[in-house]
Amino acid sequence: MALAAPGRQSDPFWQMSASIMRAAARDLDIDLIIEWGERDRSQIIAVGEALVDQRPDYLLVVNEYRTAVPIIQAAQRRNIPCLLTFSGLMEEDVAMLNNSGGIQYLLGSLMPDNLGAGRFMAHALIETARRAGLSRDNKVPLIAIGATRSTSSALDRLNGLYQVLRADPAAQLLDVVSVNWSRDEAYQRTLALLRRQPQVNAVWAANDDMALGAMQAASDLGRRPGGDIFFVGLNWQREALDAVADGRMRLSMGGHFLVGAWALALLRDHFDSGRGPVTGVREVVKLAVMDRERVAFYRQYFDGGGWEKLDYRRFRQGNAAPGFAVEPLLVQLPPAKPLGDFRG
Repeated sequence: MALAAPGRQSDPFWQMSASIMRAAARDLDIDLIIEWGERDRSQIIAVGEALVDQRPDYLLVVNEYRTAVPIIQAAQRRNIPCLLTFSGLMEEDVAMLNNSGGIQYLLGSLMPDNLGAGRFMAHALIETARRAGLSRDNKVPLIAIGATRSTSSALDRLNGLYQVLRADPAAQLLDVVSVNWSRDEAYQRTLALLRRQPQVNAVWAANDDMALGAMQAASDLGRRPGGDIFFVGLNWQREALDAVADGRMRLSMGGHFLVGAWALALLRDHFDSGRGPVTGVREVVKLAVMDRERVAFYRQYFDGGGWEKLDYRRFRQGNAAPGFAVEPLLVQLPPAKPLGDFRG
């Protein structure tokens, strides 16, 4: 099996995902090839096509930067089935695949619940800022640091935020910007936004790296993250969990680095059974929250390669399978608090 990973080898999220996929491949007796696209569209497509030429039994495809269609079409020419993971197809992508016949080579998809994660992050952020008593008339002025709009995962997270805003007119989105999953870009854009709109007391970011960049910008302007301005992110990145632990960041959503391991288990089932549970099915992995009360427990059980030590044969979808949710794997941690119990 092969994966054309769209991220940089230096990206913390993709490092974690690749490490866990290698552990899962070991447990599931899978030969796994991972090549890197380094967040460059042309390179991602070239890497995908090169993997197709190696004729793997299956190809895992990630639709970052709208790269899935040419990779799946290359797989079609070699009769290689594909499973879509991490980031899904746009409507235009589906139409292009249908027109070329490539859709029949797509077994299904396994995606993080980015919409639900973006929604939860927004609820928690707005509630925390409101309870801090910094705004008048219950209003919460906020900004959003989104990611590239050519990726469905980024759009789904942002749509989760928009759903919350539509239901809460007192939450005022003053600006939304899109950056390329980059801490440095988030830092520069946040500097400009906060200088122009110093009344902002909440920052929603589509991933942890961008939240960390935005947080640094706020600090450099004399703001107090966790005091007079609040942040949320997504990825369970190490530095972000440090910020959650000391109160500078309200929370990080995460666990979607396990999506690749679940995908390998699905394909192991498909290969062994000859029919498989994934054909034509869209599965969604529910993410979990990491807040200040949970971080120390999480690190106790999962730091030092804890995720790599799991037996990923448990991810096969038999009678005792955990399904597609991260929370059941965190049985050692305190239960996640309902949103109404959040405190600033």
